[in-house]
Amino acid sequence: MGLLRAETLLRIKKGIKAGIGPTRLYWELRAVGPVTRKTDFLADYREEAGIAKKDGLLRFVRKDRYPVSAVIASIKKEVSWEVMYKIKVQSVLRAGEPVTERFVNIVSNVPLTPAMMEAEVMERWGEWEKYAAEEIIGLQVWSAYKRVSE
Repeated sequence: MGLLRAETLLRIKKGIKAGIGPTRLYWELRAVGPVTRKTDFLADYREEAGIAKKDGLLRFVRKDRYPVSAVIASIKKEVSWEVMYKIKVQSVLRAGEPVTERFVNIVSNVPLTPAMMEAEVMERWGEWEKYAAEEIIGLQVWSAYKRVSE
């Protein structure tokens, strides 16, 4: 991915959050500086809008059920994994200190239930060096992304 496309994707995300439509956003960005081709821009906008719409829906899936395609965002990028899950982790360094919230990504080639995702984070938490000293207080599965072929 080129630098221009990466910058354009960041601007698209900001435009979606601000509620700006795709054509208006394209022409506003074009007035300021260079932008990717319009067909590429609109494809990226549709993909980012779909991801933004389905962000956080995995929270409402029961822990013993596999998520359905209605809550999984589709991405058309060339990636090595089949499904990526985003999990919100709440942790503390020591008792009495403020809670730290961060997102952790788990990649898989098979579908996982929310309970399996949480177990995977708990299992891998000790392996990740920078998180070793922190104690997990809570886990919340957040989003899922599935690779689709074009």
